[in-house]
Amino acid sequence: MTEKKKQKIVFKLRLPKIKGRQLLKGFLIILVLILSLGLGGIFGAYLTIKDNLPSVDELAGLRPMIISTVYSDDGQPAKEFAAERRIQIPYSQIPPVLKQAIIATEDPRFFTHKGIDYRGILRAVKEDVLRVVIGRKRLHGGSTITQQLARSLFLYPQQTIRRKLKEMFLAVELERKFSKEKIFELYCNQFYLGHGAWGVEAASQLYFGKDVSQLTLPEAALLAGIFRGPGIYSPYNNPEVTLNRRNHVINRMVEEGFITKETGETIKQQPLSVLPLKRSIAEGGSYFFEEVRKYIEKNYGDEALYRGGLKIYTTLNFDYQKYAEQAVERGLRIQDKKYGWRKPGRNLLAEGQIDLGQYWLTGWVGEGLSVNDVEEAIVLEASQKEARVRIKGYTGLMTNKDISWTRSKNLEALIKPGDVIQVAINSVNEENKTAQVSLDQEPLLEGAFLGLDPATGQIKAMVGGYSFKRSQFNRATQALRQTGSAIKPILYTAALDKGFTPASVIIDEPTDFVDKWTGQPWSPKNYDGEYHGAVTLRTGLEESRNMVTAKLLDYISPQAGVEYCRRFGLTSTIYPYLSLSLGAFEVTLQELVSAFSVFPNKGVRARPYFIVRVEDKDGQVLEENVPATEEVISPQLAYMMTYLLEGVVQRGTARQALSLAWPLGGKTGTTNKFTDAWFIGFSPSLCAGVWIGYDTKVTMGNSQSGAVVALPVWIDFFKKVIEDKKKEYLAAQATSHENPEAGDQILIEDFEVPPNLIFVTIDRKTGLLASPACQFPFQEVFLPGTEPTRYCSPQDHLRVLDYYSEKEAREERH
Repeated sequence: MTEKKKQKIVFKLRLPKIKGRQLLKGFLIILVLILSLGLGGIFGAYLTIKDNLPSVDELAGLRPMIISTVYSDDGQPAKEFAAERRIQIPYSQIPPVLKQAIIATEDPRFFTHKGIDYRGILRAVKEDVLRVVIGRKRLHGGSTITQQLARSLFLYPQQTIRRKLKEMFLAVELERKFSKEKIFELYCNQFYLGHGAWGVEAASQLYFGKDVSQLTLPEAALLAGIFRGPGIYSPYNNPEVTLNRRNHVINRMVEEGFITKETGETIKQQPLSVLPLKRSIAEGGSYFFEEVRKYIEKNYGDEALYRGGLKIYTTLNFDYQKYAEQAVERGLRIQDKKYGWRKPGRNLLAEGQIDLGQYWLTGWVGEGLSVNDVEEAIVLEASQKEARVRIKGYTGLMTNKDISWTRSKNLEALIKPGDVIQVAINSVNEENKTAQVSLDQEPLLEGAFLGLDPATGQIKAMVGGYSFKRSQFNRATQALRQTGSAIKPILYTAALDKGFTPASVIIDEPTDFVDKWTGQPWSPKNYDGEYHGAVTLRTGLEESRNMVTAKLLDYISPQAGVEYCRRFGLTSTIYPYLSLSLGAFEVTLQELVSAFSVFPNKGVRARPYFIVRVEDKDGQVLEENVPATEEVISPQLAYMMTYLLEGVVQRGTARQALSLAWPLGGKTGTTNKFTDAWFIGFSPSLCAGVWIGYDTKVTMGNSQSGAVVALPVWIDFFKKVIEDKKKEYLAAQATSHENPEAGDQILIEDFEVPPNLIFVTIDRKTGLLASPACQFPFQEVFLPGTEPTRYCSPQDHLRVLDYYSEKEAREERH
């Protein structure tokens, strides 16, 4: 065979000939096998996943963590308790603009699909392929709103095929069990939207300070953009990234036809507009709200308080609370300055903080300054006559005239750069961000205030100390302190009830007693160390003569004094010693204020309470309180004591309050060594008390009595309350087209005189019927038949020390 022929030999592989029908049959068999294996795998996976799926039926009973809200006495929200800041709202309160923004961004076919958007999945797959090509790791999920809700409620966040299948199955179940509106409502209430806010309502309050129903288009777009990643899209932490995200939402709304392109372009030009994150938030009433918290936790549990969405309606009057807090703080600062300047306790330069112009103190809340507020400040520089400080974004200027209370004229000797001090804001120039300030300091003294409605017992204001942040111990409800002379009205009530009258005469002179209970000698002394001879019961109370009270208690017996203290609601341990007459036992401020409320309330004590009603999240009433009252003394006796206590304000130890020109009564109290200062007083519609002192029983200094320390705080509070009442009266009269008298002449309340009492003109100094020669005629009140029967004489006048004193007569005429 030639070489040429060899090259022509072709080797062929011989295959059996297959007809077309046989080929098709084989292909179908293979396809069935593949489909069987695939479906079997899917079905097996479904069975495996299905066995571990939670039931969406649980969603019907789902109770997400909802904010419990505390309301003041006018029905306004005043405080919130929550493990998460979440405010539930129904679908109807979600504005259309927010619905459109969310749907356009998260799930354009939400109202048409059945839980899974297959077109969205295909789009996501296409985008994911592109992302893989460019090396991006995080893939697009293609999840619908329903899927996102299912994942948030029932699953874990990790991206796996198994979780994705579960998410899809649950989404279908959710769509089968719930309406689209309900699913969307749950979605808007469920998700975390940054900085402690859960759900769109809480987020709207956080970022914009408004209800979600009031959102504008750019605000709604901002919220809708945060859903995808609150840790990334924060207008506070990443404003530029968040602005781009908001504009992406606007673009999606344009693409879906919710807004026009022109509108979208206009909106995208607007900057982010959110409120400051550290803006000032009203935190008044901390001690009151702590009492609420403890009560709710005790009676309903912390789960209900922090997660149950309770509505707690209280007795708190927010205006009164604000007045009380301001008065206590101002009073404590004024008193504390009497003890001189204390060096600053902190210096930033010593702590290694070099840039004083940038350091932000944790005590700075909000961005602005208000006149009369006291703020922390950083000393930037100080000379003998001037100092420059920084308060937030302002520069404060201080001269040595602003430190007069320190008894120093050299600023440089008091403060140095880096010191953290307190300053009072005297004036503010917003244009150049400067302020005129004066030196201040945090007081070491403590104080308490409690005000209640005597007719109902509702607590309207409560201050438990200088600062709740400094100490959570509530000195209005927890601190047991000696009452001093503040107990005297209760003992005088007992004396009147046992036959004494306001005109009864007691000899004010040094007296030695033998205490019948202890068997020990006891020799009380008057506060001023002076004795005035024959004085009436009225004068003894108005001038707080210790000897008069001691003699009264000795006459009626200490046991009777204890009995009346119990009748007035004092529950502390009280022994029947003669020292009871000087308040040598301990009570809380709340107990004492409640006891005094008997006088303006015609002899009836309404037990104090602070919660009116508690409702669950659905509005079902869980608890409702009404006034619980008990008659302590007769209306006649209550009025007689009220009239006597008015005299304390008009002529006695509380005469400073006379400037208020209002029907007021009350009593000062000072304990031994000036460790406690009290004033408890009332108008016809409000009873309030003040206590000032140190937590440890340390003297406040010589002559620092209730009239000097506590009464000014009480006056400060009541001055604003009275001003409000006058304004309300004028507004009401203007509405009714009447012409009220102006200014201080307005009197819209007074103490009601009950029947079966008579007024007789007596000589106030001697307690006898007034003759033409008497210099102190006075209309005194008596039970019929107990009034004096003879006129006083010159001899009676002489029994009273300094009856003819020109000073006394001049004060009386004044």
